[in-house]
Amino acid sequence: MAFSTTTSQVQRSPLTVAAGFVGAFIVASLAVQMVLSQKAANAPSTAATATTQVEPVVTSQAAMWSVLGER
Repeated sequence: MAFSTTTSQVQRSPLTVAAGFVGAFIVASLAVQMVLSQKAANAPSTAATATTQVEPVVTSQAAMWSVLGER
C-alpha cells in the first residue's frame, strides 16, 4: 500500500501582500487610538475639580446667528 502526498505552493502577488500590511497597519492604529481614548476617559481630570462656568448649549442655528447679530 503506497501513500501519495502532494504539496502545492501558493503564490501571492506583491499587491496582495502590500494590501495586507496596509490593512494590518490601519487596524493597529485604530486599536492604539481606542486604548488611548479609554485611558484619557478614565483618568481623573484636575480641570473637572476647578470651579469653571459652563457655557450654555446652543439649541438651534437661529440662536447661534442671533449672537452674531447682537455684536
